[in-house]
Amino acid sequence: PDALNAAINIMEANPDRLIHRNSFNIAAMSFDPEMLYSAIRKHYPDFEMEYDVDPLKQAIADSWPNSLDDTCARQEWDWRPEYDLEKMTADMINVLREREVHLI
Repeated sequence: PDALNAAINIMEANPDRLIHRNSFNIAAMSFDPEMLYSAIRKHYPDFEMEYDVDPLKQAIADSWPNSLDDTCARQEWDWRPEYDLEKMTADMINVLREREVHLI
C-alpha cells in the first residue's frame, strides 16, 4: 500500500515543489527473515519457517545500499510511509484470510 500511495502522491504533488522532477527514492522499512518470522509468530504462535539462502541472490542483495535516502521525497512532496513491519504483517495476514488462503 505504501508504494501505491507514493505513486499516487507523486502524481498529485505540486510540480512547483519538485526539484527532482518525478524520480524519487522512497523507503519505509527494512527487515530480515528472522524479523519477519517473529512478526508472523505474533499472529500464529505455532508458525514455523524454513528457508535456504541462495548465494547468487544474496550476493546481489549484498551489493545494494543498506538504505535508500528518501529525503527529497519527504521534503518535496511530503512522503511518509504508513506501514512498518508489524502493520505490513497484519495487513498481509488479513488479505490472505479474506482470500481464504490457508496460512498453516
